[in-house]
Amino acid sequence: MSTTGALRAAGETNPGLHREVNEDRIHVDERRGLFMVIDGVGGQAAGGRAADMALSMLRARLEKETGPVSDRVREAIAIANNQIHDAAGSRSEWNGMACVLTVVVVEDGHAVVGHVGDTRLYKLRRGQIEKITRDHSPIGEREDRNQISELEAMRHPRRNEVYRDVGSDRHQPDDPEFIDVREIPFESDAALLLCSDGLTDLLPSSSIQQVVEEAAGEPGHVAKALIDAANSAGGKDNVSVVYVEGEKFASLEPRGRWRQRIVRLALVVLLLGVAGAALARLWSPRQLSKWLADWTSPSTTERIVVQPGESISSVLARASPGFEVIVEPGEYHETVVLKSGVRLVSRIPRGATIRLAGTASEGDAAVVADGITDAELVGFRIVGDAATPLGTGVLVRDSDISLIDVDVTGAVNVAIDISGPRSRGSIVASDVHDNPGAALAIRSEASPRLAHDLFTRNGGSEHVQAAFVFDAGVAPRFSGNVFRGVSREAFADLDEATRASLTSENWFVEPAEPRSSPSTGRHGRSGRQ
Repeated sequence: MSTTGALRAAGETNPGLHREVNEDRIHVDERRGLFMVIDGVGGQAAGGRAADMALSMLRARLEKETGPVSDRVREAIAIANNQIHDAAGSRSEWNGMACVLTVVVVEDGHAVVGHVGDTRLYKLRRGQIEKITRDHSPIGEREDRNQISELEAMRHPRRNEVYRDVGSDRHQPDDPEFIDVREIPFESDAALLLCSDGLTDLLPSSSIQQVVEEAAGEPGHVAKALIDAANSAGGKDNVSVVYVEGEKFASLEPRGRWRQRIVRLALVVLLLGVAGAALARLWSPRQLSKWLADWTSPSTTERIVVQPGESISSVLARASPGFEVIVEPGEYHETVVLKSGVRLVSRIPRGATIRLAGTASEGDAAVVADGITDAELVGFRIVGDAATPLGTGVLVRDSDISLIDVDVTGAVNVAIDISGPRSRGSIVASDVHDNPGAALAIRSEASPRLAHDLFTRNGGSEHVQAAFVFDAGVAPRFSGNVFRGVSREAFADLDEATRASLTSENWFVEPAEPRSSPSTGRHGRSGRQ
């Protein structure tokens, strides 16, 4: 997939000021150009369960880049819809659960949008904001037809009612009046904002535009500023935003902002001149020179960048607890040994690839965590192939670490091997696929948490007895994971309680491609408070 220039994106979700549970979910994948905001519907945390299922199913289909993007978007939403609908009938406390969502796939200067409900997508150019999606709600329809104003819609007592959602009824991808799919241009000087109604119920579009333009160029700040603004305006609901910026958006500033910056810069220069004159009278030239040198010299940073061609391990050796090591996109041929208290992050998710050195053996691991705590590995690909064989992708011994958004493929022994009673970390939003060896081995009383991961086509070697290996006494916790083409019998070695939780809180999906067939179905109608 080719995205538009160098996308920069960030997302944030918050329960708000009046909700104990956050039933919103977000997803940000710059490398694939895949972005989502999902808002759960249903009481007793069932909405959160529906949103979890939707996130897992959407990722499982959309990350498999086969077929036209618009078809994949329809299929992904329909798969999620039917899984949620079937699950809702399996447990009384899940009755009526559903979600609303907006999904965007950016590719080759365009964005394909899939939408159901009243989450929203806005497109911004400098000085402009345009609402791309239409709300599937009575009040939203009136607003879109200009029958009532934006502020009137925000204050209307029925503003949270929706007549389309994901999960209330079974659907096929091409069912009429179910999924809105459209394609829009996404220029390098544009930005996209996906958000839940926790933002748009409290901030008008003009205020959203102002916040975005003030923080443009720093997607993380944009996301946080919008969340803070919604909470400052009352924070009545969960609020979520995903912000995606083209590479030229931040460089095009309105004239008013240039004038404001020039005035601020002039004031700073004036104040520095006054302060400098005062210091010159009080201090000797030697004292003044020393003070200026100390003041202008860079302080010790807590962030170190690994450039292409550098060794990740050599940079990690310089990092202390509390540091963040950022790795630029590229291939790094080495074994990476993680350190306590240090975050190792691929700047572009899945943009940095770790392979073993050519001199390594198939028994070696690409990433090792041994007796450490409070470490993270975020956004890397770990790859083995005929040219660079890989024995173990990630080896964790007696370590409390987090693996987040990690892609492991080509391991001939095991993709992720976790052992030791102190191994209580987590594996989140990761893909373990196409490994000849086992996908996962949990040994020696380890108790990791696995959430929203995708396992596909592992254990294919004739020398591998099982794709999932569990020692007696281990206590893994699984939630929101997708096991594609995996039988529940693969987990027979786990205790009964863990197996029961595995079945109820995760999804086992057949590997066959989804098929589209016409169908008629009534549309669900939900009210959200």
